[in-house]
Amino acid sequence: MVTLKINGKTVKAKEGSSVLEAARSAGIKIPTLCYNDALESYGACRLCIVEIEKNKRTTIESSCTFPAEEGLIVKTDSPRVIEGRKLVIELLLARCPNVKVIQELAQEYGVADSSMEWNKENEYCILCGLCVRACNEVVQASAIQFAGKSADRLVDSPFHRSAEDCIACGSCAYVCPTGIIKKNDLEKSAVCSPDGTKEEGPKREILNWQVEYELKMCNTCGNPFAPVPHLQKLEKQFHSLPQFFNLCPSCRDYIEIDEDKCLGCGSCMENCPVGALELDDRGGYEKYAKVYVNNCMACHTCERYCPAGAIS
Repeated sequence: MVTLKINGKTVKAKEGSSVLEAARSAGIKIPTLCYNDALESYGACRLCIVEIEKNKRTTIESSCTFPAEEGLIVKTDSPRVIEGRKLVIELLLARCPNVKVIQELAQEYGVADSSMEWNKENEYCILCGLCVRACNEVVQASAIQFAGKSADRLVDSPFHRSAEDCIACGSCAYVCPTGIIKKNDLEKSAVCSPDGTKEEGPKREILNWQVEYELKMCNTCGNPFAPVPHLQKLEKQFHSLPQFFNLCPSCRDYIEIDEDKCLGCGSCMENCPVGALELDDRGGYEKYAKVYVNNCMACHTCERYCPAGAIS
């Protein structure tokens, strides 16, 4: 643990954490637009800037990328910080005057209007990069990237065509702070041609990247729950059994282990396709199977291999 001061308050933080994480753990608010716990810190929006005193030197830094270190003195609301945030908000307001989150920040910091005009009256993308990083770092599909430069910079699919690598997982829409990425799940769809209209089943469309994919139907409840390309990618990535994706998460029956019947033989552990089982060795003959629910796929392969019928 490291100890630092934030706004005069002594704060303890884990080694390797950022100043932003340390402040939030202490209940100190720092505004952000491009930060997400699931992604590597990027420091693109500059809204999270703070004043840091280190070795008798004071600098303005982005709190999401600056590490929390022993003895730091941090100010999150000094005049320099407030003026810096106002400038950032003014730039964002010039590009995206109709975005609700930007309007709320402008009101909070007393920014009445932007002195710049970029002719972006209907622009809703603030170029935070969350969607691009989620697609690249988490989903690892690399379906979208930044394109263009300066005032014409935007997030787009390659050559502004249908994003062939997009699996319609919806991660980009989930992390987007402005709601400009449009993900629609359609109960019914149809394909029109000169020969007539062909009715098709439920699909997911992401309008920004010009993709539309079939949704997988749950074998138990019959509800659509995920795009087929997304499930195919997960099947290859985690070496999952195909039957795992026949059920939606609500209908998956996760295993339970009866310790009174368990022999501790390890057969379930050896045959688990995702390594969700381990032996809990309590000494002597006391060995029991233990399941890590976060890794379990509810495929029940282990149940078939258990010689004592301890898994159900």
